[in-house]
Amino acid sequence: MENKEALDFFERMSQNTNDQKSVKLANASDFSQMDADFILKYSNANTEILDLGSGTGLVVNKIYDKVKRIVAVEPFESFTKFIVKSSNVEIVNHTFDDYTPSDSLFDLITIFGTMHYFNEEESVKIYTKYFGNLKKGGKIIIKNQFGVTEDVTVEGYSEEQKTNYFAQYRYIDKEVANLKKIGYCNIEVADIYPPECNRWTNTHFYALVAEK
Repeated sequence: MENKEALDFFERMSQNTNDQKSVKLANASDFSQMDADFILKYSNANTEILDLGSGTGLVVNKIYDKVKRIVAVEPFESFTKFIVKSSNVEIVNHTFDDYTPSDSLFDLITIFGTMHYFNEEESVKIYTKYFGNLKKGGKIIIKNQFGVTEDVTVEGYSEEQKTNYFAQYRYIDKEVANLKKIGYCNIEVADIYPPECNRWTNTHFYALVAEK
């Protein structure tokens, strides 16, 4: 499994985007208010955020007026048309690999519902690349489903999505270990949602909060 396969999936989805919630893959799966509330625990009016995988702005639109600046990185322009137009929000239509934030330093990097679309090697590359764009003492928050006891890889036709679907829900302890190897520290594993939000027994939603 590689991110290119997931990008192909979302490119097809982006061609039929007609509302902000069209990026949600399951019915009643919009937990963006909980996501926003969690991010704001680590933010204030002076916080500069790099948000990777902003989608249609379900989270960005809920927090932009409470922070100093957000750079929203999302490969598909048709998704970003739903992101709020504001002087403190910059939209960048690039993949994580292609985007180069130069010497910009951020207080907070957020990656919500995205990293399971990268395999382990790709994820380590991304975490390493953007480590350099965190201020000293800055934090990265990574939220998605993780494997409870082992890696869980989904690759092939999905009856629910009616198309090929690719994801790798890495074992939570492995993801934490990889972050530590890169140099992140003081890693918090937060059980971000109520139990009923977790549909499967072998994967679970967590938010990893790691400091530079």
